[in-house]
Amino acid sequence: MEKLCDILRETGTKELKCSLNLGVARFELEGKSVMLYKSGRVDIRKIQTTEEARIFLEKIISLISKALSDISS
Repeated sequence: MEKLCDILRETGTKELKCSLNLGVARFELEGKSVMLYKSGRVDIRKIQTTEEARIFLEKIISLISKALSDISS
């Protein structure tokens, strides 16, 4: 989680708030509120359709792919 928060800081993510104790990172991306949890859960607010959710998840994965690859190796 700490690595994820560091990467989000480096990318200049807007309104980033990280709580290592709670295992959650919250930030704004393209007008949407995003919460990433240590458990893997992802919450995105203000999504209108399933297709929009899929596209937005791809953007999030692209943004944090470095953190995910470090965890899996």
